Amino acid sequence: MTKKNSLILVIVICSAHLFAGNNSGKLNIATYNIRLQTLADSDARSWVNRKADVARVIKKYDFDIFGVEEVGNKNQEADLKTLIPDYSYFGKGRDNQAGTEGEQIGLFYKTKRFRAKEKGSFFLSETPEVMSKGWDAAYRRMCVWIRFQDSKTKEEIFVFCSHFDHMGVKARVESARLIVERVKKITAGRPVLFLGDLNTAPDETDMYKILHVAFDDSREIAVKPAIGSVGTFNGYDVSKILLPASERIDYIFCKKFKVFSYRVISDRFSDETYPSDHFPVMIECILNH
Repeated sequence: MTKKNSLILVIVICSAHLFAGNNSGKLNIATYNIRLQTLADSDARSWVNRKADVARVIKKYDFDIFGVEEVGNKNQEADLKTLIPDYSYFGKGRDNQAGTEGEQIGLFYKTKRFRAKEKGSFFLSETPEVMSKGWDAAYRRMCVWIRFQDSKTKEEIFVFCSHFDHMGVKARVESARLIVERVKKITAGRPVLFLGDLNTAPDETDMYKILHVAFDDSREIAVKPAIGSVGTFNGYDVSKILLPASERIDYIFCKKFKVFSYRVISDRFSDETYPSDHFPVMIECILNH
């Protein structure tokens, strides 16, 4: 082998190792309001007919960790666990102190890759440790969180997931304040993702500014141009693919991450409906200490 060829081989090997190193910790993070199972949804929109398509989206885009909103009952939880068996789940319901009853929010994560080292939940209210409804909210609302260790990198990250109230403007503002306060206390400055259905667009400036001061909006800091719709609430209307910013209500905020790409997923597998009345949001990211 000539010196020239040897040099080329060394460069190729080093480049391969560098590429692998940069990608070993890459994460596909998502938030997905799957729409609760309800008798109000019939035919193609019923959970029985949508559930396989929800799972299909999750598998197609290979989510590593994703927040899920509107797990309406134990049956819906069981369906998801059956359809995506490679994931573990931590969720809490809002209708009792133990979190075992009522509509849930939660986090799914790949069992083989991540270890949940610590987890918790709290209500979005003036008394977050007690089952309660906060401020002017129409419903009780919650936040769940997990401290993960990545088996690939041995690094630890925190992921918080929430679902803000759809009616209470004050509740959304105060919920944002509470999230920032709790994230600061629990994470002590370590890398964190906050994601969920926040039930309002960025033009509700008080809520958005509170979160934007504390975290990066992943859509804004993505290295590549955002893919897909700006808005995320489709209301099952299959005539709508590219929704305006006024329909952007699902978010992924982060701190100490580099975001490579941001995508709003509008896949559908039926002529009649989307898998949910929300588009899932996904980012590709890596720790950026």
